[in-house]
Amino acid sequence: MNATAKTTRTTTFEALLGMLSLGPMTGYEIRHRIEASIGNFWSESFGQIYPTLAKLHEQGFVKVKPAHKAGGKEYSLTSAGRKRLREWLGEMPQPRKPRNELLLKLFFASPGEAATARAQVSEHHSAYAADLLRYQVITQQVKTAQAQNPNLPFFLMTLNYGLAQSRALLAWADQTIAALDELERKTKLQKEKK
Repeated sequence: MNATAKTTRTTTFEALLGMLSLGPMTGYEIRHRIEASIGNFWSESFGQIYPTLAKLHEQGFVKVKPAHKAGGKEYSLTSAGRKRLREWLGEMPQPRKPRNELLLKLFFASPGEAATARAQVSEHHSAYAADLLRYQVITQQVKTAQAQNPNLPFFLMTLNYGLAQSRALLAWADQTIAALDELERKTKLQKEKK
């Protein structure tokens, strides 16, 4: 099949095309590159990498050659693959509704469960603080390692999203913990008056 044939539309296709736009890689290298870069904001099922690469090859978007390692294959973009990536970059991203179990639990909680909710939010606060630190470290590493890369501003934009999100979530957690503390205090006072 060639690149002009009908193609399957999944973001896994485009994510792999994007990874290969960074240079030729084996499936194993793609997997590790995803973990080290877009894995901070995008996940791919690693069980889908090789089947998707096979489909991309079948549809003419990537070419394959033997890798330096015995039995391995190295994938690289064809001109049709670069064209498809550019087309996808020009398309409006599809909005996604988040699924957040913490918010679900907070929504259904009652005043008597404020202490439990506070413990859960506090746990998330620690995770948000760790995320912020991780994004700060990665930002410095990327600035150093990719200083000459013309795509550095785009790498930093994605990292800035993570930094901004972590800061916003920390602020939200601080406000929520304070509100839960106040709710717990009021609930105790009401119990004492009875």
